[in-house]
Formats: sequence, structure tokens, C-alpha cells
Amino acid sequence: SLEIGSSGDTITIPSGATIANSGTATGFGETNEPYFLANGSGTQTIADATMVTLAYDQLIDSLDSASGYNTSTYRYTVQSGGAGLWYFSAGVYYGQITNGSQYDIAFYRNGTNYAQARAVAGGAMMANPQAQFIYKLAVSDYVEVKVYQNTGSDRTATLSDRSSFFGGFRIKSL
Repeated sequence: SLEIGSSGDTITIPSGATIANSGTATGFGETNEPYFLANGSGTQTIADATMVTLAYDQLIDSLDSASGYNTSTYRYTVQSGGAGLWYFSAGVYYGQITNGSQYDIAFYRNGTNYAQARAVAGGAMMANPQAQFIYKLAVSDYVEVKVYQNTGSDRTATLSDRSSFFGGFRIKSL
């Protein structure tokens, strides 16, 4: 075992120097925990011209290290020790969207629309809107994903498709 410096000392590595590591480095950077990834177990009807919460009702590989994702409310709630700067990503696979129709995917924080991605179909098409956003969150803040479409009738979202997901991780504590 080799110790360089003492508690409180500053060790300066000069510009141009390289630090090479062939072993295990500990105490550097963030672990990006807590984290989670969820998707759905089937399909969901998305009513026309209505903002609808997506029912991502299952965790993928139990990646929720802080037990903050609720498969009944479809929300991630920041747990004790998880406050900080967070990255979120979500996507949904829609059945056919009609020409000229709008389709959105939005992140709601504590019940309020915080960020939204919007597209308008340039012809009849299958759609896979996706969005990514960064938030500062405190303990007890929650995030959920909602979608909107205005095709003139109900549409089906396939939440069990691999392109339908909701996930996030803490970038760093603040």
C-alpha cells in the first residue's frame, strides 16, 4: 500500500501528464445512481386530443436501485439521497398517425408539464416520438411521461415494443 500526501493535502498533476490505471479506481466521478428503466406490458389506448399518462408498468431488469419507480402510478419519485441533476429519456410506439396530425411526448414534473417534444405527421405513418430532458430534482419530486395525439380518433400505443420506454439516472448530486 502506498499513500501519497496526507488528509487535506492537494496533489497537483501538471498539464500534459498522463495518469494510467491498470487496477481499480475508486472515489472518482459519479456512479449515476439512482437509475431506472421501465416499459409497458401491452398496448394502451390514447384518446384523441387528450394528454394521457403512459402506463409503463414494469421495470426492466430491476434497475431501480433506489425503489423510486412505481409500476402502479407510472411515476419515478426521487428517494432520500437521490436529489440532484437528473437525465430522463422516453419513447412510445404509436399505431398509425394520420397526415397532418400532431403527436407529442411530454415529461411532467410534480403534475406540471415541464418539457414536451412535438411533431406533425407529413403523411399516414407509424410514429415513435422520443424525448430527452435534464432536470434538477429534490427528494419527493416525481416525473411521469404523457402523450397527446389529435388524429380525430383513438390510437393505440404499443408499450411492450422495444421503442417504448421511460428511464432516467442521476447525473450528479447537487
